[in-house]
Amino acid sequence: MSTQLDGGPSFDLDITTPRARSSVDISTFRVGRHGGPDEADLAYRERLYGLIGAIVVAGGHVEAAMKRLILLLRDEQGGFSLVDKTWSDLHKLLVAQSRRSIPQATALAEILEWGEVNELKRRRDDAVHASWWNWDGVGVMRSRFFRKQDGANIVCTLEDLEEDARLLFAYAEKLDLLLEADWPQARLPRRT
Repeated sequence: MSTQLDGGPSFDLDITTPRARSSVDISTFRVGRHGGPDEADLAYRERLYGLIGAIVVAGGHVEAAMKRLILLLRDEQGGFSLVDKTWSDLHKLLVAQSRRSIPQATALAEILEWGEVNELKRRRDDAVHASWWNWDGVGVMRSRFFRKQDGANIVCTLEDLEEDARLLFAYAEKLDLLLEADWPQARLPRRT
């Protein structure tokens, strides 16, 4: 069967539909290649996994920055266990902090708005909570399963993933800048 999903490239698929499933949803398919991965698949995976990894690392930096900032603004002396929350809950706590009469309130509100406008949580979630089609020739495709919904296919480009990582790292940096000198830092020695 020849197919094209959401503006991605056209490609051929051999599809089996077992009798145990009366209907099919392409986002739930197990995708493979006859004969296993070839050299192009392996090269594509290396690039794809590097970009997904960058998004995951950047997302971790964002969550750590959120936790540091909440602890600092609340004047909490404990560790991250006090703010062991999801991204959404951390965001809500920061929004509450941005409404207080604190010196960082305006800057924090602007940074949080920037994160929302750039859909950073969605970008991170779409990378982390997806089943990636890690085969060359089908485009940059992932199956995403939102809560209480059927699957959806998301098509993008490798450049889109680079942009996702760049924006997430920028968000973490913006949040960390609000800490100023009030949070411990460690720096590696300069290389010559």
